[in-house]
Amino acid sequence: MDWEKEFNTQINRIRYVIEQTIANFKTWRIMHTDYRRPLDTFKQTISAVVGLHFYRFS
Repeated sequence: MDWEKEFNTQINRIRYVIEQTIANFKTWRIMHTDYRRPLDTFKQTISAVVGLHFYRFS
């Protein structure tokens, strides 16, 4: 059936993007190490990272 083939194509496109994202995430060395700063600075660090992320896209 044509609609089944189109449906599978759409699902496979979505799966490809998700699988590539997960593979890319797994290669980041920073994700293989613990948080190296004192834990009480974690909230500030995350806030700074989020701020820089949104600044980059603005």
